[in-house]
This record gives sequence, C-alpha cells and structure tokens, in this order.
Amino acid sequence: MKHQVISSVTATVLMSAISTVPGLAQQIEGWQQSAPDDAAASPRDVEALQLSDAETQDFFIPQSTQVLASSQTAASASDISLVNAHTLDGRQAATLYISNIPVLTFLGPVASSEAKAAASPESEPVMQAAAVGAHLNQLYADGFDAETIDARWDDDLENYVVTAADDVLVALGDTVILPDTTQDVAEDTLQVANRLRRLLGDADPVVEIANRPRPSQPVGEAVAVRSSTTGIASWYGPGFHGRQSASGERFNQNALTAAHRTLPFGTRVRVTNLNNGRQVVVRINDRGPYSGGRVIDLSAGAAREIGLIGAGVGPVQLEVLAD
Repeated sequence: MKHQVISSVTATVLMSAISTVPGLAQQIEGWQQSAPDDAAASPRDVEALQLSDAETQDFFIPQSTQVLASSQTAASASDISLVNAHTLDGRQAATLYISNIPVLTFLGPVASSEAKAAASPESEPVMQAAAVGAHLNQLYADGFDAETIDARWDDDLENYVVTAADDVLVALGDTVILPDTTQDVAEDTLQVANRLRRLLGDADPVVEIANRPRPSQPVGEAVAVRSSTTGIASWYGPGFHGRQSASGERFNQNALTAAHRTLPFGTRVRVTNLNNGRQVVVRINDRGPYSGGRVIDLSAGAAREIGLIGAGVGPVQLEVLAD
C-alpha cells in the first residue's frame, strides 16, 4: 500500500506539493490577503445539524468560508474543495469542505495568545487541508471510481486511515478529526470515508472498518467466573475524562474500566457484546448507571473494544471474575 499521509512532519513537502497544483499556491496567497483577522468560524457552528446521515445533509457555510471561497478565482472551475481557516479550542484549525460539506478538520498545537495573534491562513493546518483538497480535486477531475474509497486500519501506520484505490489519503487521530467528531476515531474514519464516497461519486456507504484490529478474546482465560448476568450496557467518556470517579481515582475514558451500581471497586468483569460476540475485561472503578435499566456503564475505551460506540447501548453478558 502506498502511503501519502498528511502529518505534522510533512509541512515542507506539503508546501512543495501545493505549489505544483495549478492555482493552489495562488489560492493560498489570496487567502492571506482576504481572510479576516478573526477568520475563526468554528466547525462547531454547524454542530446543531448533527450529521446522522452526512450524505443527505446540507450545511450552512460560515462567513469566513464564504470569504475564502471568493478568493478561489485562480483555481480550476472543476475544483470541489474549499478550506476554512479558523480556531478551535485555542488551536489553529482548518476545515476542508467538499461540495460545501465539511469533511475533515485539521488541528494545530495549542498556541499562546501571542502565537494566536500571529496566526495566518498559511498555517500548517491550512496547508494540510489544502494539500488533501488538491488531491481530491485531482481525483475528481480524473473521474476516478469513488467505490475505491475505503476506511481501514493500517498495520504499518498503526492508525485508522481513509484510502482511495489503496493509496492513503489521510490518517485520522488527535490532529485530524471529523468536523462533528463522534469522539471515536474509528467511527470518525468511517464517516469521513462515506462522505467522500457520496460526494465524489455517489457511491454506497461502507459499513465496517477494513482490517480493523480485534481485541484479544479472553474466553480461554483460566479464571473462574463467580456470577453471570445479562442486561443493557451503555458507555461514557467525553465530559467526564479527568474527573474524579466514585472510587477516588481520575477517570480515564480510554482505560478499560466501568461503572456498576453495587460491585466492589476493583472487581474484574468480562463483558460480552451479545450482538457480535466481542469481549473485554473491565475493572469497576465508578458507580452507575442510574437510568434506563442499564446494568453497566463502560468507559469509551472498553465500549470501543466490543463495538458499542456507534450504537451507544446494547445487550451484554456480564461475568464477574474471581480474584
């Protein structure tokens, strides 16, 4: 598989690549002249639309994006990408729009007030977004098959990526996210791929991450099961990460932990998703859930292991393991 990953260490290469795309270097120069100092309409401005089905939604384009669009006169008339430079949670950011739909947001490092004041549209996130946009413009102009766009786990990169004809378009993670992020990098990757499949060729969506790593199955553990029950599980994470849990430890949404109403703190519980058979062993370190008749509240990391992030809730079997 060819690797064409857009990352923070390729800014110089990106600028070189940008200069080779007809009209793109002039476009970025035009942004520097036309973008307002506070060109910072956040992709969260459109969060209320909550893309449950991105392929059928129309989006409001922030004013700063309209300004950037007006400077695209040097670009090809066939170009379908547009970049909106803004700030997000104190970081320089750039959101890539394809046919006026936000597809990817690139984030820079957290900056000081002085650095934010000096920020300009040629910042690294803008260069990254523009380079990916230029690549997509070229693919679209060449009439490539959108059915080749896929979401997959890349073993070499150890990351979730979006590919086109087996070439890596972009890797998602801490600095590259879905504009209306689900807080789950795998789900974000799947949604990015499906938006591109629809926007670049009206292809049907894919439903699974290709080559997705599976958690180790602890079925064969030589551990006695003290008790077993079934019920509905939910998960939590965003908004609670870093807060103190009922056990006194700091909650880490990526750790394999869970909240239970009565089990002693430190109890290990094997959780099986009855919809797909996937399992994870969690440690009880919090109390809850207290609503909806649910039997356990998994951390985001544990829910991800058993494929529960997208559904939010699901039927599970709980096996309390002996010490």
